[in-house]
Amino acid sequence: MGSFDLPTNTEAPVSIEFRGNESRWEALFYVGFGGWIVYELASKGGWTAVIGVALFGSLFLLLAVGKALGEPDRSVHLAFDEEGLWVPNVFARKVPWPAVQTYFIDPDRENGIVLLVGLTEPALYEPKVTEPLKTWPVTWSGLRLPLHDVACREEEIEAAFRRFAPKVRRI
Repeated sequence: MGSFDLPTNTEAPVSIEFRGNESRWEALFYVGFGGWIVYELASKGGWTAVIGVALFGSLFLLLAVGKALGEPDRSVHLAFDEEGLWVPNVFARKVPWPAVQTYFIDPDRENGIVLLVGLTEPALYEPKVTEPLKTWPVTWSGLRLPLHDVACREEEIEAAFRRFAPKVRRI
């Protein structure tokens, strides 16, 4: 049994949840990048230094403090159970397993790993439009979920499908 295989006996979990993986490293990036810009502007001297340091220094400091003090995203992004697939950021309702036709894990996208799930009539599960300017996650034929913000690996998603929906075909 591999590290990502799930037990098939009665001790197996009744659901599997994949949560967000946001960390505080982004705050350190803002501090470092902002510090570098402030240093470069300050070394030029004059009004460029005063305005640049005040503007960019305060901007990056505020971003860093916001990221450092804010609560990291640990919410459920994807969940599997006996009843179906739940994607709370995309659908208002759980998608039952009979509505899931296929799935595909695409590692060759610009966004990293993307889970594509073929559904019958995705509009029945009340798609959410939280960020209309972002890529629309629900298509005419299913669901497109980038996994770069989710704490999981391809093998874990594959094992969850095998555990809860062994009849769903992987393409």
